[in-house]
Formats: sequence, structure tokens, C-alpha cells
Amino acid sequence: MKRRLSLLLLVVLLCVLPVARAEVPQISGSLFSSAKEALVCLASGEYERLVTLLPFSGVAPSASEWQSFAGNFSTLSGGVQTRYAVAYWTGSDWCLAVPVATPDSGSVEVMALLSTDGSAFSGYRYATWSQIQSEYQGASYITWNEEYVGSEPVVAAD
Repeated sequence: MKRRLSLLLLVVLLCVLPVARAEVPQISGSLFSSAKEALVCLASGEYERLVTLLPFSGVAPSASEWQSFAGNFSTLSGGVQTRYAVAYWTGSDWCLAVPVATPDSGSVEVMALLSTDGSAFSGYRYATWSQIQSEYQGASYITWNEEYVGSEPVVAAD
């Protein structure tokens, strides 16, 4: 009896697992490139370019909305990094986070873009790296453009 029940549970899990995965849309790699380029435009004040650069589902934010959004950041003027970015599934959408600087502390500012379908953005928000870390650590699906590793391993001779 236990063997039959175990087999039945295994079959149910194998049937349900692909269905659960199918509900999470694949995130497009081009969104990473667009998000990084958008951060550069935001830092350089190219708000008009942001209106057409990012693929938004529905109406894209206006240049004045981007300018207002840039006011949330205090570190944009110092230049931005375009090496690291992470995307994670929140349960209802992808959050693609691009830190303004190398994310070596929790206070690093982040431009976060949201996507419900994985192919176009549906929103945006300001965050700090510590907020993003706490969100992606609990996520089931995480994709890095290039993962940030806080320290280099040291090889010591015996």
C-alpha cells in the first residue's frame, strides 16, 4: 500500500511540476541590455531617449516622469556600472535590478524594472541593494547577467 501511495505521489509531482514552471514566463536577455543602457541614459539626463529605448507594454513613462524618477537617486552623477544585473521572479512578475555602482554594500542605489511577461517592462521603481538582496534571496527563479561576488578567493600555499 505504501509503495502504491509513493508511486502515486511521484506521478502527481511529475505532472504538477511542469505546469508550475510553465506559469513563469522566460525573461528575455535583451531586457538586461536595455535596462543597463537605460541606467546610463538616466545618469546622463537623456530622458527623451528613455521614452523610446525601453520596451514597455502599454504606455511608456514620459521624459518628465523619467526626470522625476532620477531625482530619487543621489549617486547617478558619479557614473554608473553596467556589468552587474539580476532578475528574479516575485511570484507575479520579473524584477530586473541594475545597481548604480558595484553592489558592494546594501546602500547602493538600484534601478528596478518590472516585467509581467518577460519580454516588455510594465513598471519601474527605486530600491537599495539590501532591499533587492532580501527579495531575490527568497525567489524561486533568479537570473544574473553577471553575478556579483563580493570577494575574490585567496589561494594560500601550505
